[in-house]
Amino acid sequence: MLLLLPKFRSPLPFSSVRHYHYDVEKLFEGVISGKRSSLSKAITLVESTRADHLILSKDLISKCTQYMSTRPRARRIGFTGTPGVGKSSFIEAFGKFLIEKNHKLAVLAVDPSSSRSGGSLLGDKTRMQYLSVSDSAYVRPSPNGGCMGGVSRNTIESIILSEAAGFDTIFVETVGVGQSEFMVADMVD
Repeated sequence: MLLLLPKFRSPLPFSSVRHYHYDVEKLFEGVISGKRSSLSKAITLVESTRADHLILSKDLISKCTQYMSTRPRARRIGFTGTPGVGKSSFIEAFGKFLIEKNHKLAVLAVDPSSSRSGGSLLGDKTRMQYLSVSDSAYVRPSPNGGCMGGVSRNTIESIILSEAAGFDTIFVETVGVGQSEFMVADMVD
């Protein structure tokens, strides 16, 4: 969308959109070597709805699944409850405990989606201050994108990527409990 302003001769972009070029092999190597930036880009890739990104993400997930076939699976734990009950606070405390016991923790926090941007609305990461800065933790808020079941449509792919990146414990925090937050049960231990 372009916005035309009366005193400007050329149109200004209404919003800036970054387009990434993804090299799947390079991204895969970065993920399995534990680079956070590569993990973040990989999760962004699997969350994308662009047709070319869907093809690339399937290739990346296939590589990670094959890589993980000879390695131990991470412990997967799901957290659900009514909004405001303290899920994020509990995850922060329990996560800190696990890190002190030398575990590597990935937190996949599924938030409601913004109706304007489609991104995460609440940002549970702000309530996990210790985990957000710990070298042994990775916190990734992701929008649910209107997906029923309390998780996003790409949560399982994010779990696979986090395991490939070397995290031995993965927390999945759902949007909140109601009548439809059951999908997380199929993704965790």
